[in-house]
Amino acid sequence: KDDTGNGRLVVMHKETELDGTCEWKTVRKIHIPKSADFRDYSAMTISATGRVAISSQEESQLWVGQLLGQNEAGLWDVDALEFKDKSKLYDFPKNDNCETIFCNIEGVHWLNPPHNDMIMAVSDKMKSKGKQSFTCFEHDQSVHVFMLP
Repeated sequence: KDDTGNGRLVVMHKETELDGTCEWKTVRKIHIPKSADFRDYSAMTISATGRVAISSQEESQLWVGQLLGQNEAGLWDVDALEFKDKSKLYDFPKNDNCETIFCNIEGVHWLNPPHNDMIMAVSDKMKSKGKQSFTCFEHDQSVHVFMLP
């Protein structure tokens, strides 16, 4: 939990046996860039143009970068996948006292292709019994829309 930066993009392929059973096999693991050295990785979305957003619950942050590896037809080439060095890190909004209020972001998705400057985020239920600050309550179990600068 205290060890940051162990995020991976795991590419898998579904293989079906003759008897109908199936298994997902790992094809490739790609390290998430150091600029997204989170303690946890709660969600990721990739646009059709390769713009990537990765969220972290613990840090209440959103990393935005670019995934390369599409061929001329717009299909992803698993062997060519790599993250571009240029990226940006955003904090989810805080309250007037600079306290975290988006504590449980569990999902993110691009809303307005091809611009990809609007993100939808969904949040999970606040942890009970004092495990999280009361400031987390207002935005738990909700859908949020953010416009990126």
